[in-house]
Amino acid sequence: MSSDNIITGEYYSQGFTYEDYLSQLGETRQRFAEHENAFHLTPADAQFFRDIEQSLGHINILAIVEDCCPDVHRGLPIIASIAKASGMTLRIFPRDQNLDIMNLYLNQGKFMSIPVFAFLNKDLNPLYHWIERPKAATRFMNEIATELAKQKLSEEELRQERRQRSQQMTDNWRQETVKEFKDLFTRYNQQ
Repeated sequence: MSSDNIITGEYYSQGFTYEDYLSQLGETRQRFAEHENAFHLTPADAQFFRDIEQSLGHINILAIVEDCCPDVHRGLPIIASIAKASGMTLRIFPRDQNLDIMNLYLNQGKFMSIPVFAFLNKDLNPLYHWIERPKAATRFMNEIATELAKQKLSEEELRQERRQRSQQMTDNWRQETVKEFKDLFTRYNQQ
């Protein structure tokens, strides 16, 4: 994956800031507010990300999202909190309007999973990226899918059951997301 020809300074600057992205949303804005109110970066985590920003030099975060996705509702406020606490720059790009960059970060090389958080150095060269949700959430969702496949439920019943069960895990998944970001930065910083 090379972003050299696509993600230029001019391109990156055209992304939404977090505040601008939220301000242009309609009724889905409330879904983000619930997660913003429930999530608070710990002082130790905030310090970790400030230290990483100082150690690696300025970091730019490129977020690929769509406001209809529950993983985006949960993940975007987390990365916005990290950016704000650390001094990293965050720019947000709607996936369906930016397929050129989405195609750089396909999940398993074929799926347009969101959110994508691509961490770029000061020259906009890729450091690493993170896709969709924490591993613990993916395992949980796969277990639910396997269990529910045995039942004869309608699509709507399946959606409601998945939503109900996953809501109980939201706080844990937020913390797992932060942990995975910290692990990625730690591994990168040790290279």
